[in-house]
Amino acid sequence: DAMAEMVEAYITKNPYYRPDRKIKVRGLMLHSIGVGQPDPWVLQRNYNKADCYGASVHGFIGADETLITLPIFDTPGEAVQAFHCALSGNSTHIGIEMCEPGEIQYTGGANFLVRDVSRAIAYVQKVTRNAVELFAQLCVFHNLSPEIDICSHAEGYQMGIASGHADPEHLWRGLSMDYNMNKFRNDVFERMEESDLKRYQRLSDITNKEFHSVIETLMNARIINGDGSDKDGNEDIIDLSHDMVRTLVMEYRGGAFDRKLMDMGMKPAVSI
Repeated sequence: DAMAEMVEAYITKNPYYRPDRKIKVRGLMLHSIGVGQPDPWVLQRNYNKADCYGASVHGFIGADETLITLPIFDTPGEAVQAFHCALSGNSTHIGIEMCEPGEIQYTGGANFLVRDVSRAIAYVQKVTRNAVELFAQLCVFHNLSPEIDICSHAEGYQMGIASGHADPEHLWRGLSMDYNMNKFRNDVFERMEESDLKRYQRLSDITNKEFHSVIETLMNARIINGDGSDKDGNEDIIDLSHDMVRTLVMEYRGGAFDRKLMDMGMKPAVSI
């Protein structure tokens, strides 16, 4: 099946639509809407009203279309703020809602009945796949790592950055689907790798400040060597994939390069 078309559909009438109110993007939060409504345009219209107080969101994912409702692809590391999780996650995370199949009817809390299980599962599989695609693009654009920078609303609650909700895990669980957030994060990671969405040719291409600083340190220590094209600085061609950079940063954090750093008269990452 083809991936969903991405459509810009900003909720400009929403009282929380404030293009001047930006956040530094530290992560991505996956939601599902908590009602049996498969059409993302119904949700977009509900949110695109002057009397829609209490919530805004960065996007709605349907089976055939993904609606981007607030600017999230303008500047790497920045997004217009949305109020999608009630607590501090609003100031750090992009929040995206997956729509839910019309075959379910809620009976209270996160519990629901299903009229047609096979159709409901087919729909959820589509929107989950579309979410993987969008989150892979967002991770690349904002230099985020899926395994540490993606959470669900339910996980956000456990982290203390979001209100007490069960989504979207309750949807997969309620339909007895063999799926969870760890599998979602892995699928995002694999999507980033299989499409080779991001490679860094030079140090200056790495816009994530921590990643940039670590790779620069490793280049100064001659642990990473470029092609020698920049004789006076660190703008040699390095041609590292996002996964390579992420792995090097993780190894650096764990002290894997500390002895070499100290041999070069540089500060180790972990105190020894």
